[in-house]
Amino acid sequence: MMMIKKTIFKTLFALMLCPYGLMAQEQKQLLTFEDAWQLMTEQNPALLRVKEEIKQKEYELKVKRGLHLPQVSLSAQAVSMSDPLHLDLTPVRDAITPLYNTLGNYGVFSGVPNPDPATNSMMPVLPDDMSTSAVREKLLHAGGEVQNAEWDKMIQEKNFANVSAAFVWPVFTGGKIKGANDAANVQIEMSHENLRQTEGALLTELVSRYYGLALGVQVSELRKQTLEGMQNHYADAQKLFDNGMIAKVELLHATVSRNEAKRELKKAERNIEIIRSGLAATLASDSLNQVIPASLLFINKELSDLSYYVDRAQTENPQLKQLEGKKELVEIKHKVEMQEYLPSVAMMGNYNIANKDLSPYMPDWLVGVGMKWTLFDGMARKNRIRASATLHSQVNYAEQKAHNDLKAYLTKLYQQLQMQMEQKTELESTLRLAEEYLRSTEKAFSEGFATSTSVVDAYTKVAQVKTLRLKVFYEYDVALASFLQTAGIPEEFARFCYGENTLTDSY
Repeated sequence: MMMIKKTIFKTLFALMLCPYGLMAQEQKQLLTFEDAWQLMTEQNPALLRVKEEIKQKEYELKVKRGLHLPQVSLSAQAVSMSDPLHLDLTPVRDAITPLYNTLGNYGVFSGVPNPDPATNSMMPVLPDDMSTSAVREKLLHAGGEVQNAEWDKMIQEKNFANVSAAFVWPVFTGGKIKGANDAANVQIEMSHENLRQTEGALLTELVSRYYGLALGVQVSELRKQTLEGMQNHYADAQKLFDNGMIAKVELLHATVSRNEAKRELKKAERNIEIIRSGLAATLASDSLNQVIPASLLFINKELSDLSYYVDRAQTENPQLKQLEGKKELVEIKHKVEMQEYLPSVAMMGNYNIANKDLSPYMPDWLVGVGMKWTLFDGMARKNRIRASATLHSQVNYAEQKAHNDLKAYLTKLYQQLQMQMEQKTELESTLRLAEEYLRSTEKAFSEGFATSTSVVDAYTKVAQVKTLRLKVFYEYDVALASFLQTAGIPEEFARFCYGENTLTDSY
């Protein structure tokens, strides 16, 4: 990873470091690209949001892990019913009482064992009259007890309350809990890749705005130099006109050109403020009103082969990795759908902690094992399995297209980078010729052999070529950031900014 330098917010007071016409005493802030990158990483709300999303996924994983553990709950209830619950068995009493009375008065019995230990050895069985008397006496006594017993039982009072504890512990769920945990792990990995993707996109945005500000500052300096040249040309034209060496139209042309240069300088200075506000938004900082980019626009002499970056992208690109995560989620879903044919088994229990007027017939505690096995659900499971299989095919096709598009986009960006390097060399040759032409034209004008239009055109051409050269540097830097982001290695951008393979353009 990039090593971040700690050189942020240096101040300067010299006018030479204020190229866009601000006061020399006004305090400035130097900001390197590394410092800007660190600020963005720490403060950009888009990154902070994705980091919070990762925390969310981690907590959701803990929720899924908790599904393996029993769920223990405490419940309390107070109930009032319209009527109490009772069980009236008087019809049973009325049905059996006549039987006791009839047998107790008219029944004839024999074979009753002799209960007297002193005589039962000699007479083990009572005579029939004694047997009948003994049995009738017991029947009449039992009949009285049946008659006097409570045959209308109270089952539950009208008002009652209770507090109880319960637990449910899934023992076997057909792989549903495991699938939920596996999916949660995959989602965490995908959220980390989403963070990398966001970091890469913000890096490209930062490069565009940071080096855009550097470009704006240098363009402003070019406009300032052009204005100075136009002012000098106007002064020369004024002298030549005063000496009668040129016509008034030439002086007017020099005046118009000087005014146009002033307008272009003001436009460039306004553009700096617009770009600076965009950079402040990317860095999520309101204290960068007068920031000056300390890192220079750069371009590299050469790049590694395209195949190297394509290979890196196949393994490092965060969007491809997120597609791989989606593929894993589809596979997990398919496995879970297949296991829907299996039963679910859970242990359960309940303990009555306290109660008021609760039915005495209710047990104090209970434990048990329950099973649910769906045997037929209208072919829903079978069709869900088929749907998940088609989803798997969709992800495969999306992954194939993403690989193809990724290679094509990398090729496009790589060719753009090569084109910028070529244009830089060609523009430098053109710039040397334009500067030589400007010197020749100025000399010719001072001698009366060239018009003001020729001088202005020469100045304009030099400024145009210099501006194009700066834009080549800028477009290269932005394309490089996008290229490395697509390759999945945006953190390597820093090593392209410095070194023997790097050319910078100072202002």
